[in-house]
Amino acid sequence: MKPLETVYWLRFGFGILAAFLAVGFLVIAGAVNTNLVLNPSVEVTNAGATAPQNWSSSGNVTEWSVTYARTGSRSLRIDVSNASAEWRGEVGQVYGGNTYHISGFFFGQVASGQFLLTIRWFSDSGPLGESNVTLPVASYTQWLQGGDAFTAPSGTTRCEIVFRAVGGSGNLYGDDFEVRQTEPIQSFFNSASIALLVYIASYYLLKSRFGTKVAKPQKILTAGIGIYLLTWLVFWALLYTLVAGV
Repeated sequence: MKPLETVYWLRFGFGILAAFLAVGFLVIAGAVNTNLVLNPSVEVTNAGATAPQNWSSSGNVTEWSVTYARTGSRSLRIDVSNASAEWRGEVGQVYGGNTYHISGFFFGQVASGQFLLTIRWFSDSGPLGESNVTLPVASYTQWLQGGDAFTAPSGTTRCEIVFRAVGGSGNLYGDDFEVRQTEPIQSFFNSASIALLVYIASYYLLKSRFGTKVAKPQKILTAGIGIYLLTWLVFWALLYTLVAGV
């Protein structure tokens, strides 16, 4: 194999390495936008429990149901007639000033009143308020996603996600809840910076190895740049998706 052909294929390997280094950096820095809901699919439980682990309910007209589920075998049900009820889920660490996207999937019917997906914000000293996504009056004949993005109030240190009815009538199931910080663009540009550094380092490494074996050593700078970028992008997207648990 000719030296420049070898350089070309080595770029492929360096692209994979750069992807691993970039995602590894994001994991160490806590910048991967993972789902912060501690039991998002409401499957995990302790033996004999009547509610999923990390979730609690108001106790009235709520059910940890096996009738319908989007994933697994369980979902959260609220079956009310002009009444209020809620399921509350625990969420990992959040920070004031950051923006978070909340969502869930819903199946069943909202007949009247309010059905909401809510995020409640707390500081170390108490409640700071809440942000709401309204689930419209409708028949949800398939699992439909509802959600929105909200900025945590200053001083926020924790939150909870709430699936609830407020003076509502309906029979609605919820599953696969999410709370994710929304900074994917910043994460991508941080990763691209690492990819650039790896490319520069690979140039000097390849130049020291093959510089005397090619007619024009400067060609080592651009040889395989396309396959490097494509390989890095594909593997970065794959690894980021796996780590984030999308």
